[in-house]
Amino acid sequence: MSTRVGVRTSYVILGVGLLLTLATAFWFEAESAHAYALGASLIGLTLSGVLFGVTRAELRARMRAERVAAELRDSQEALRESEERSRLTLARALDAIITIDVEGLILGWNPQAEQLFGWPAEDVLRRRLSEIIIPPAYREAHEKGLARLRETGDGPALNRRLELSALRRDGTEFPVELAITPVQLKGAMVFSAFLRDVTQQRQAQDALRESEASFRLLFAGNPLAMWVYDVETLHFLEVNAAAVAQYGYSREEFLRMRISDIRPPEDVDRLKDVVAALATVTDETRGHTGPWRHRLKDGRVIDVDVVSHAMVFSGRRAALVVATDVTELKRSEATLAKYAERLSILHEIDRAVIAAAAPVEIAQAALQRLRPLLGVPRAIVNLFDLAAGEVEWLAAAGRRRIRGGPGVRFPLKLMGDVDALRRGELQVIDVASLPRGPEAESLLASGVHVYMVVPMIAGGELIGGLSFGGASAQFPPEQISIAREVATQLAIAITQARLYERVTRHAEELEQRVQERTLALGAANEQLQQEIAERRRAEEKADHANRAKSDFLSRMSHELRTPLNGILGFAQLLEMESLPVDQEESVAQILKAGRHLLGLINEVLDISRIETGRLQLSLEPVPVFETLRGALDIVRPLAAQHGIALNAGAADERQHVLADRQRLQQVLLNLLSNAVKYNRTGGTVAVSCEEILGERLRILVRDTGHGISPDKLDRLFTPFDRLGAEGTGVEGTGLGLALSKHLVDVMGGTLDVTSQVGVGSTFAVELPLTAAPVEALEPRGGSPTVDPAPPDARMVVLYIEDNLSNLRLIEQVLGRRPRTTLLSAMQGRLGLDLAREHRPDLILLDLHLPDLPGQEVLRRLLDEPRTREIPVLILSADATPGHVERLLAAGARAYLTKPLDVRQLLALVDKHAPGERG
Repeated sequence: MSTRVGVRTSYVILGVGLLLTLATAFWFEAESAHAYALGASLIGLTLSGVLFGVTRAELRARMRAERVAAELRDSQEALRESEERSRLTLARALDAIITIDVEGLILGWNPQAEQLFGWPAEDVLRRRLSEIIIPPAYREAHEKGLARLRETGDGPALNRRLELSALRRDGTEFPVELAITPVQLKGAMVFSAFLRDVTQQRQAQDALRESEASFRLLFAGNPLAMWVYDVETLHFLEVNAAAVAQYGYSREEFLRMRISDIRPPEDVDRLKDVVAALATVTDETRGHTGPWRHRLKDGRVIDVDVVSHAMVFSGRRAALVVATDVTELKRSEATLAKYAERLSILHEIDRAVIAAAAPVEIAQAALQRLRPLLGVPRAIVNLFDLAAGEVEWLAAAGRRRIRGGPGVRFPLKLMGDVDALRRGELQVIDVASLPRGPEAESLLASGVHVYMVVPMIAGGELIGGLSFGGASAQFPPEQISIAREVATQLAIAITQARLYERVTRHAEELEQRVQERTLALGAANEQLQQEIAERRRAEEKADHANRAKSDFLSRMSHELRTPLNGILGFAQLLEMESLPVDQEESVAQILKAGRHLLGLINEVLDISRIETGRLQLSLEPVPVFETLRGALDIVRPLAAQHGIALNAGAADERQHVLADRQRLQQVLLNLLSNAVKYNRTGGTVAVSCEEILGERLRILVRDTGHGISPDKLDRLFTPFDRLGAEGTGVEGTGLGLALSKHLVDVMGGTLDVTSQVGVGSTFAVELPLTAAPVEALEPRGGSPTVDPAPPDARMVVLYIEDNLSNLRLIEQVLGRRPRTTLLSAMQGRLGLDLAREHRPDLILLDLHLPDLPGQEVLRRLLDEPRTREIPVLILSADATPGHVERLLAAGARAYLTKPLDVRQLLALVDKHAPGERG
C-alpha cells in the first residue's frame, strides 16, 4: 500500500517537475528559445531526479526523447522557411529561372521567364523545354545532350556560363547567357537553368569592336602624324606610321618618350598648361587646336598645326593628337608677303616721282619700309661726290628713327671699290677692317659689323649707293635682289630731278647760243660779200662751226623733244577745251610755235644723223603718182591761203622710184611749200615728171616767184642761210633745202635748181626707176577724229615710262576719260609685274627704259599667257620707219611718235576700250 503511494507520489512529483520544465521553456521567445528550452528541461529533469530519486538512465532516456522531439520541430520549421525563401527568390530573381528534369520536362518557370519568353507558367509546365525555347536548328543537339546526361550524369553545359540562341513565343530568336546547375530534389536529379537576355550587351560589344577596328584603320593608315599620350604622365601610348616617318623616331623610341621630348624647351610650360586643361575635360568631344613647334630626331624644328581631343585609351585618361606640318606653308606665306611688300615699295617710289616729291622724301619713305623688309638694323641712301672723293647721306633709317637731308659726309673709300661699283658690282665691307674713327664707331654702336653697298646707276652714271648691314656677313640672294631693285628705282628718281634742272638750263643756253650764232652768221655773211678771201676763211670757220653745231644739235634736239612733248601735249588738251577767244588764240600760237620748233628740231636732228651716217632709211618701190598726190593735198590749203594755183601734170600711175617713202614725201612737201611761200601773189606752181632713158625719173617743181640771183645759188643748200629772206616776213629756218638735199643724196638721187630772177625757179629731184611691188601698200591715213568715249567704258591703262613729264602728260590726257584708271611703272620689270597682277585693258610702252629695252618688254608681254592678249601701243621719240615696222611686226598694235598727237592717242585708247573690243 505504501509502495504504491510512494510510486504514485513520485509520479506526481515528476509531473510537477515536467510542468516546471515546460513553463521555463515557454518563458523564452518561440523563435530563439529552443536551446534554452532544452536546457531548462534538463535542469527540470535533473532537479526532479534529485528530488524524487529517479535513476540516471531513466533521466537520459527522457532527455533524448525530448531532444528528438525538439529537433523534429526545428527541422520542419526550417524547411517551411527555406521553401518560402526559395519561392520568393524565384519570383523576384532578375534572371529567368527554369527547372527541368532529366527528361527535359519543365518543372519550374518563374515570372521573369514568362516575361522573357512570352509563355505563362501554366502553358509550359510538364512540357518539353526543347519545344518551348530551343530554336529548331539546335533541338536535336539539345536532346542528345540530355541523353548523354542521363547516361553519364555529366555534360559540358553544367556549371558554366554559355551564350546561346533562344526562341520567344512569337518565333524571334535572341541571344541569352545561360548557366545550368544540377540539384537533388526528393532523391531525384533536376536542373535549374538561369537565363539572361544579352542582346544589348552583344550589340554594344559589336559596336565597340567595329569602333575599335575603324579607329585602328584610320589611325594606322592616316597620312597625317597621329599619336595618343597619357595626360597624367605625358608618355606616348600609341603612334602611327606617318608620325614615325615624319619625326624620325621608331615606334619603340616613341613609346619610351614623353610628349614634352619633341617640344623646344621654351614651349614646355605652354604644353603643361594645355595638358592640364585636357586632364580636367569630362566631355570627350572637347579638345585643343593651335600652332606649335615640334623638334624632329635630327634636331630640326618644324611648325605644325595641332588638333587634340581628350579620350580614354586602355582605361587611361589620354589625348589623341593630329599634327599637320605647316612649315612650308608658313615659309610660302612669308615669301608672298615679302614679294607684295617689295612691289609696293617700288610702286610707292613711282607714285612719289610722278607726284614730283623731293628725292629726300622718296628715299625716307622707301627706307622706312625697306629696312624691316631686309631685316637689317640700318640702311642708308648715299650720294657720291666723285670729284671731292666724298659721300653724303640723302636719307638713313635705323631701328628707332629716320633721318633725311644733307649734313653727314665721309670719305668715298668707305664705299669700297668705286670702279667696281661703276660696273654694277656689289661691295661687302667688314667694319673691323676700316680705320678707327667716328664712322666705324657709329656703325659698331648701331649693331653693324658688316655692310653691303649696292650701286645706284642711272643712264650708265654712278650717282650713289644703297648701303645696309648688320652683325652677320651673310646676305641672302633674295635680300640682294630687293636691294638692287630699290637702288635702281631710287637712282631713277634722283636722276629725274637732276635731268629736269639740266634740261631747263640747256634750253636757256641753247636759246642764247642760237641768238649769238645768228648774229655771228649775219655779220659773217655781210663780210663775205665784201672780201672774197675773208669769205673763204669765214666759210671754213662756218663749216667747222656747222659740224660742231650739228653734233651739238643732234644731242640736244633729242633731249628737247621730251619737254616739247609736254608743251604740245598739254596745248592740244587746252585746244580741245571750250576757251574764250583770246585764250583760244593764245593756245593756237603755242601750238604754232611748238610745231614750228618741232619742225626745226626734227630737221636739225635729221641733218645731224645724215652728217654722222646714222640716218636709217627703208628703200623700197614708191609709187610716184600717189606720193605726189598726197603732198599736193597737204600743200593745197597753204596755196589757197596765198592765192597760188597748183598745176599737176599727167603722171604715170605705174611709175615707181627706189626711195624711202616718208623721206621722199618730206622732200616734196618742202619743195612745194617753198614754191608757195616764196611765190608772188596770184602765181602758179607746176609739178611734172620726166623719164630719162627708162632708168631714172625727174620730178620737177616750177614756181613763178621772184627767182634767185646767181650769186646766191651756191649758198642755197647751206643750213641756216635764208639768202636774205629773214626780213621778208616769210617763216623759215634755212634748214629745209639743206635737209632735202641730204635726203635725196642718201637715197641715191640728186637735187638741183635752176632759177631766173623775175621769172621763177625750178627744183628737180632725180631718182632711179624701179619695178612696182607685187602688192601695193595702202596709204597711211591721217590722224583719226576723237569721238566721246562710250559712257559705260571702264578700262585700266598701264603706262611704262621713265620720264616724269611724259607720265604727267598721259595723266592729263586720260583725265578726259573719267572712267579710265592709269597705272604707271618707271622700270620694265615693274611694268611686267603690274601687267601680270592687274591685267590692264591697254598698255602704253616707251622704248628707252633704265633696266630693260622696250622691245624686250614687248616680247615678254606677248610670251606670257596672262598678258598675251593685252593690246600694246608704242610711244617713242624714235620714228625710224624700219624700226616702226619691226615693232609692229613683233606684235605692237600701233606706234605713236613723240611729240604725241593727243587726238590720235585718245582715238586709239577709245578703240581699245573694253566696250569697243566687244
